[in-house]
Amino acid sequence: MQNVAFKAGETIIRQGDEGDTAFFIVSGAVDVTVGRGANASVVGRLATGEVFGEMCLIEPGPRSATVTAACDTECLAVSYQDFIAGIEEKPERAVGFMKTLVRRLRKMNELLESASPEGRGLRAMLLECQPSAGAPEATALSWTMLW
Repeated sequence: MQNVAFKAGETIIRQGDEGDTAFFIVSGAVDVTVGRGANASVVGRLATGEVFGEMCLIEPGPRSATVTAACDTECLAVSYQDFIAGIEEKPERAVGFMKTLVRRLRKMNELLESASPEGRGLRAMLLECQPSAGAPEATALSWTMLW
């Protein structure tokens, strides 16, 4: 792990950029933004004790959000390689990480459930859009992959 410091307003990670490092906030706070340009919106603020960039510790790849320091912020950075080595050394370290992922999945489920005005959730909306059996679109896309 490496100590890193960011000044208020500094972009730490940018949506779409390749990433292989996650950050644990030691002090300060960050804003999480999704979308770009006029479509960008802040979806949350993370503070001391929270983690961001964690998806790349499972599989390195493009960032799903832009994270900017909301104030002067100190973090511990851990790379994919260091994370895997740490879990191989002490598997119990994975438990805290998994709890973070589960907590965020639950939050996403809540957001998806409220995605429709009737509160039916995303799955119900997708089922309404599902092509009928035998239609060319039905064979081109596997809807069961969505859940």
